[in-house]
Amino acid sequence: MPLRPPNRTSGSTAFLPIFLANLVPLVGVLWFGWQSGTLVFIYGLEIVLSLVLAAGKALFAQRPPPTDGSGVISVSEARLVNKRGSVQPSHRLPPIPLRNVPFALGVSFLVGAYAIMLVAVVAIVVDDAAQLTQTGVLLSVLALCGGQLLETKREYFGRRAYERVSPHAVIEPPARQLFVVVFVLAFLGLPVGSTATLAAVVCVKVLVEWSTIRATRADAETNRFVDRFAEWLSGSPADQARRDTRVRVPSTPPSERVRTDRTAVALEGVLLALWGTGAYLPFVGVGWFFILLVVVAWADSILLFWLGVVAFGLLLVAIVAIQFVRYDLVYGTLEYQRRGDSLVAYDWLVDEPQWTAPVEDLRDAAVVTDRFADRVLGTRTIRVTTGWGTQEQERRLGPVSEPERLVDMTAVPISTTDLEPINRPLAAGAVVLAVGIVLTVPAVIVAPSVDIGAHLETLWLVPFALVVPWKLWKQACPEPA
Repeated sequence: MPLRPPNRTSGSTAFLPIFLANLVPLVGVLWFGWQSGTLVFIYGLEIVLSLVLAAGKALFAQRPPPTDGSGVISVSEARLVNKRGSVQPSHRLPPIPLRNVPFALGVSFLVGAYAIMLVAVVAIVVDDAAQLTQTGVLLSVLALCGGQLLETKREYFGRRAYERVSPHAVIEPPARQLFVVVFVLAFLGLPVGSTATLAAVVCVKVLVEWSTIRATRADAETNRFVDRFAEWLSGSPADQARRDTRVRVPSTPPSERVRTDRTAVALEGVLLALWGTGAYLPFVGVGWFFILLVVVAWADSILLFWLGVVAFGLLLVAIVAIQFVRYDLVYGTLEYQRRGDSLVAYDWLVDEPQWTAPVEDLRDAAVVTDRFADRVLGTRTIRVTTGWGTQEQERRLGPVSEPERLVDMTAVPISTTDLEPINRPLAAGAVVLAVGIVLTVPAVIVAPSVDIGAHLETLWLVPFALVVPWKLWKQACPEPA
């Protein structure tokens, strides 16, 4: 947690340079003839950078996130958020705990949505794009962004602040500040260019910066309501991390080991990544093409449209790849070990135990019947319940290529790992229908004879259409007798 300024004077002194730096773009508008939209462009780029920096800084935060997951960005249910262990890509950088990856990705998606909105606003309010490339404008952007980069290097890495914060505490301040900025400007609804709007933009921006300084002061002479608002806006200290507790495993060496099947995990990861990407299509696709049409109309270039279509395809590929990597990091590197009377789920990549449970507490065991990879590759996935009371949790073991060994090692009451015969007509129909739906999207988007309305309708209907093959597949996989 940042150190408190010792008195009121030190807080004012710290805020003065920030206040003056944020007035520079306003001076350019009032005295040097910049368009009012240029002010929005400069501050908008700075907010983009603050979010990008937050995503990067969140990767290195060493304290674990809070358990409640409350905040503007909530990833409490995301894969990897409970993953233990870290990797160190370079000796010059701190280690990256794998549980921080969902937080960085959450900010990245927010950056993408905000950047699309910023491009649309700038395209609407800026009459002459050449003004955005003026020397003074570029210098203002460099000054504001350079200050953030310098502060990150000096405070976060230089003074090792990353050791004292959680990823949640890193991403919440810029996310909350962006929320306030967008809400206030949308509520005002004033035409950009008016004196009131310019004053509102500057005041909100200064308020955002001031909150960071104000939140570190809590002396008796300050206003409690103002302090609470500033504390919330800058990321409340109460949002700091919970205490990190290590998984305690028996000291006895493993007597048996069974690893997950990497091929089955990869196949399942690809399928789930494609399925998950379908859920993003209505929001990402409609927003992307709406902004793309605005930019194309602004620039009067059909080339931009096709570049936007290609970029959208690359974006979908990136979303699929990210989801696949997250899935593989959760399940692809696990090894189940029998240590004495305990079962230990151990990650051999980061050399860290993930969870442990007494073998006698494993109950409600059953073979999962609807895994496509298990049906195709002959692997098996077993579901068990561990813990009692508030610690009760359903665990997944697998997929493994030697299910009989896993059953013997865990001593769970499963008589057979064989699966009931699948309903082939239903299964074939589900697979063909799912593949057809997925291939329809790029076919409709690139077809020159299809209007933009059909593009948007197709993107919006994809996740709803995918429910049909999913239901057919579930119906084709019978539960064991």
